[in-house]
Amino acid sequence: MMVAMGLISGPFGPVETHDVIRYEVTPVVGPAGLDGVDITLSFKGDRDGRTEVRLPTSWAGAQALERTISDVRVDRARLQRRRSVLRLRHRGGESIRLTYRVRQDYTGPPRVGFDRPYRPSTLRDGFTLIGRTVFARVQGRETAPVSFHWGQHPVDWRQASDLDPNAGLPIDFETLADSVLIGGPNLTLVRRETPQGPIRIAVHGDWPFSPDQLADRFVQVGRASADFWGDDGQPTFLALTPLLGNPSGRAQSGLGLSDGVAVWLTPNQSLDEASHVLIHEQQHAWLPDRVGGLAQGPSPVLDFWFSEGFTDFYAYRIALRLGLISPQAYVLALDEALSLQARTPPGWTNATVARTFFSHPTTTGVAYHRGLLLAFSLDARLAATSDGARDLDDVILAMRDGQGPAPLRLIQAYADMGGGDITPDLLHHIDLGRPIDLTADGLGGCIRVVPGPDRQRLEPGPGLVGEGTDRCRRQLAGLRRYKDILI
Repeated sequence: MMVAMGLISGPFGPVETHDVIRYEVTPVVGPAGLDGVDITLSFKGDRDGRTEVRLPTSWAGAQALERTISDVRVDRARLQRRRSVLRLRHRGGESIRLTYRVRQDYTGPPRVGFDRPYRPSTLRDGFTLIGRTVFARVQGRETAPVSFHWGQHPVDWRQASDLDPNAGLPIDFETLADSVLIGGPNLTLVRRETPQGPIRIAVHGDWPFSPDQLADRFVQVGRASADFWGDDGQPTFLALTPLLGNPSGRAQSGLGLSDGVAVWLTPNQSLDEASHVLIHEQQHAWLPDRVGGLAQGPSPVLDFWFSEGFTDFYAYRIALRLGLISPQAYVLALDEALSLQARTPPGWTNATVARTFFSHPTTTGVAYHRGLLLAFSLDARLAATSDGARDLDDVILAMRDGQGPAPLRLIQAYADMGGGDITPDLLHHIDLGRPIDLTADGLGGCIRVVPGPDRQRLEPGPGLVGEGTDRCRRQLAGLRRYKDILI
């Protein structure tokens, strides 16, 4: 009866259907394969007969995204396009149907270092799209509900998105945009039922591991992460796409979305090698938004040392707890972070890193290694000063109940745990970019710190042999106080 009255129920309560902006995504497939992906918006035009639609232009380093959009056509309106702005003239309140085609504007598959690789990919045998780089927005409708739908596609094609569970229901535009869409005739789909609900995996390409093995690993990591955070908010969708790179090298890229993860890998990696990016992106379900998020304003990149570096710290910590990496491999990862720190040019302040994060390849990793080294340093310091009673885990979990953005919550929670004021640490090592020196105090001989003329070096310590290996794994994983948590 509610449908007959023109009403539907969803997250926004009863909503008039003509107020919902409908987005339909349709792969366009011809004899030669995929020719692009059509996106259709259906909505009521503004009452004054003038409506503007803004195409995506840039996001996370991907620039001039409007170049990937062509073949714009509209029903019941006149169209004028000026780069990323579509101006529509129509009768007041007219029902409008606007369609445009998304095609990649580069040759070949996504590749290492190419827009990370968030730019739309529409190859002949499939597509991978990030919502923020393809979905247009109707001006003045920022709070209007939208709905997502798949259009018709060839019977031999498969497609999937983290939007699927809400298909046809009213959602907000942020949910629509914070998504990944993937499809192709050879796409492999795997579904796992868990006590928290279904987990779905969508895989392009051939890999050294099977999609089923990937699904098992994704579920395992999600369970461990949810156990640590004490809730079931882990992502429920994973899209994996091949990444073109140096045949002898290994590269990873990923996006943590609200309820999904998008990952690109060079195809020469084992499942264990791929696990780091899986864990890192899964942690973004909690870090940074559930502990305060990034500072509001024009440059949230200033806080990437926390959102990316601390997330990397917890990716390694979860991997250690699961036994997916060895303590020796962890020590090598920290040593590599020290090496990257030593190669960072003097004077690269946090402001410099933020300003060039999306345009200078060298600066991209600075936020990661600075945050990782700072997290390790703060963890070891708190564990030492509290005689093992507390560590960074206690701080991070306490931040969920704090006030303000994540960096402010970190300062307050660390002080509340007896660690003292870390504001000077953030000033010297983050804001001014001065090197972070590590100490092996309180780590039971698991790590050896070797001074050098250019930088510190880390080596496996004398405690990391024989029966000491498992003890060091627990020590480095932050399990000093626990007996039965290892999974």
